[in-house]
Amino acid sequence: MLKSLNISDFAVIRRLRIDFGRGLNLLTGETGSGKSIIVDALGLLLGNRASAELIRTGEEVALVEGVFELPEEKEKVILENLAELGVTVEDEELLIRREINSRGRSRVFINDQQVTTATLRALQPALVEIHGQGEQRALLSPQSQMDLLDAFAGCQELRRRVSEAFAERQEAAKALEQLRGELINRERDTELLRFQLTEIESVGPRPGEDLELQGERKLLAHAERVSQLGSGAYAELYEDDGSVLSRLAAVRRQLEELSKIDARAVSTLEVLETGMLSLTEVAEALRRYGDRVEANPLRLAEVEHRLAALERLKSKYKCDLRGVIEIQDELSGRLSGLTNLSAREQHLRDSLERADALYTAAARLLTERRKEAAPGLERRVMADLRHVALEQARFVVLIETAQPGSEREAAGTQAPESGESTAFYTPRGADRVEFLLSANPGESPRSLARIASGGELSRLMLTLRTVCMDTEGAGGLSQSSETVVFDEIDVGIGGRVAEAVGRRLKMLSKARQVLCVTHQPQIARFADHHFVVEKAVRGGRTITTAKELEAGERVGELARMIGGAEEVETTREAARWLLDNSDTAGTRSRRKRGQTKS
Repeated sequence: MLKSLNISDFAVIRRLRIDFGRGLNLLTGETGSGKSIIVDALGLLLGNRASAELIRTGEEVALVEGVFELPEEKEKVILENLAELGVTVEDEELLIRREINSRGRSRVFINDQQVTTATLRALQPALVEIHGQGEQRALLSPQSQMDLLDAFAGCQELRRRVSEAFAERQEAAKALEQLRGELINRERDTELLRFQLTEIESVGPRPGEDLELQGERKLLAHAERVSQLGSGAYAELYEDDGSVLSRLAAVRRQLEELSKIDARAVSTLEVLETGMLSLTEVAEALRRYGDRVEANPLRLAEVEHRLAALERLKSKYKCDLRGVIEIQDELSGRLSGLTNLSAREQHLRDSLERADALYTAAARLLTERRKEAAPGLERRVMADLRHVALEQARFVVLIETAQPGSEREAAGTQAPESGESTAFYTPRGADRVEFLLSANPGESPRSLARIASGGELSRLMLTLRTVCMDTEGAGGLSQSSETVVFDEIDVGIGGRVAEAVGRRLKMLSKARQVLCVTHQPQIARFADHHFVVEKAVRGGRTITTAKELEAGERVGELARMIGGAEEVETTREAARWLLDNSDTAGTRSRRKRGQTKS
């Protein structure tokens, strides 16, 4: 339940606090006073899109803050979900705050702990359901009508299964369509792939081969110089008179004699002998080195030719040799895939048939559930329409189901919802749902879009919402929200009809907290808590205030609603009569709350 709403620097509101109560909370006031702005602020608090344009002129930040009392049946689930986000809740209350800065960015806090707007949207169904202005027209949408029937029937889980099966069906159909496109281009693609693959396979590159060949080419190009350098180094080290090793032999002899005299020279002698052994191995390697290198013009030409072939591949495919080899493997795989397209086509056909069977089975169950629930919804709605002065109305739920084997079904495509075809396989099932209404005796039920007036739509919407909210069991909208907001549900109605709507709202408020913006005194008379919203200009700025009315003040406000600007005794008498004869006379709260001004 919404306990209080605190708004700062939002639109024309400077500072405003409203403490709501249980039952029916009515907001009244002149047109343009800011009643719907209060509803907009509540919507922002529940995750609606933020904009810098919402900030009061001249201010940097707008703030909306609400205190919610958690409903008992949802408290455990809500607390568990918030605990996962690190949000703790005390005293079974949620303090939600949203701030918008001049750059259009917003911050969201729950019990002073920052969360995302996605968290707000996830919480919203459990807290508040808002029906704004113009929603009566939304009732004309076949999708909205289907959603209401499914809510009444508790079809949410079936809807989810159908949606998932439809997605799998569409994916399988898309894969098969793509494969058929590949089949059309298979011959051309196969020829190109074979040409590219043959080009690479004819060269037959090996990983790192180009680096090996570059080293060999350099060696072959300088073979004579390599031989000279190797022979010369060998001679200087071992073969020539006065070579390094012969001179070191003389040094060794001197150290041997020295070590016989002084034992300290032994270690020096050992180091020298180790070095001479290593130099001897170097000399032996240099002696054989020249044998392995010889000038070979034919081999050099072969290496140059091979390198040129590898470089052409690297240049064509714009990658190194390893990349060329990877492209070779890819081309081989693609060519193998193209040669097996027929087998793949059959596999995809089988997959589509399985997906289609799963979708058809789930959609059939959904259709059965809808058709089972439709008569009950018709009876409930017609019974409740009597409460809103539509005693003679007939309400019909028309369900059309796609015929198996139709062209649209076979193609796996979604038909439009306009009804020009009976093949409307969609993520919501194989049905098209339409509500029909006859408001007057002797008239056959017709589409809402063709016959329903604004007043009739308002009353029908209230009735449908009420019926679906009262639905027990999984999927009923009663599982969604504790507080229901109606913004000007009285559009297009008045007199006895408005009174009937007021009584229906009063009945609904016994099970839910109801917030309602209205211009009708026949509705306002039933309020448990009556707030008047006023707008004034002070110091050159527009301000909006809200105040809960006492009994005497309610007489004046209803008189204004009845008679307009002039409050005469006759209108006050009429207002007193309305209040004295309302269901709430003597039971409403008389506690006076203060008025907060900007």
